[in-house]
Amino acid sequence: MIIWLASYPKSGNTWIRSVLISYYFTEDGKFNFDNLSRIPDYPNKIFLNKEININQLKEGEIYKFWHASQKKILERKKAKFLKTHNMLGSVEGVKFTKSEFTLGTIHIIRDPRNVITSIKNHLDFDSYEKTLEYMKTDSAFIKGEDNARFAFTGSWRSHYTSWMSDQDLRRITIKYEDLERNTMITFIKIIDFVNKICRFNSEIDEKKLLNSINTTSFDKMSEGEKEGKFTENVINKFNKKIKFFYMGPKNDWKKILPENIKSEMNEYYKKDLEILNYDSK
Repeated sequence: MIIWLASYPKSGNTWIRSVLISYYFTEDGKFNFDNLSRIPDYPNKIFLNKEININQLKEGEIYKFWHASQKKILERKKAKFLKTHNMLGSVEGVKFTKSEFTLGTIHIIRDPRNVITSIKNHLDFDSYEKTLEYMKTDSAFIKGEDNARFAFTGSWRSHYTSWMSDQDLRRITIKYEDLERNTMITFIKIIDFVNKICRFNSEIDEKKLLNSINTTSFDKMSEGEKEGKFTENVINKFNKKIKFFYMGPKNDWKKILPENIKSEMNEYYKKDLEILNYDSK
């Protein structure tokens, strides 16, 4: 069954993914970039039957294969972590996933006023205004190098509400800000959740988890990217890699965002910020 790592883009998914890989798939908890494929992105072509011609797959048609590909994972009778930026919605009556395919969900959210700076860089928008328009768009999507890697992200709001409002899937919701402020405690909560849904009887190995956290710090991940060890960068229209590990702890909306964008986002997301207990000013 599937354990989803679900988030709107640039909300901490890769950080949690890297720690989980280090903790569950190594002996000592030390991160290695070569292990990132242990938790692949979903959807993508590796989950499709070989007879499906990727070149004939139209934009957005991947939804037709969601359930068949997830059923194949279920039939293996092993827990499988998958990273996704897809919202928990339906396309043509087909819901992204079902409880019968899902063991649990690690849902990650991040203050939209910090998301916007990272999205602007990641998707190569030329202004905050265009980035915010994208974040407000319920029909928004992101596409990889082929039409199998296509995620219906929706808007920032529709994305987080889709996962948080679902009553069928076992879920833990994690704030990116808690990962920053209370790193060890927050990751212990995540590991405890995974151990419970997987029925692991072993206690949390805090020394191993500390190794996982220390070796996936922003500085270490950024340095690895500079050395060419990270290969999941987006390529812009000029065929240039966009830096993935962009600002990290320096991404502070209060210091970075133009005043007009601050005001607009504070007003537009006022209720969301209250619901999620984010500082509204």
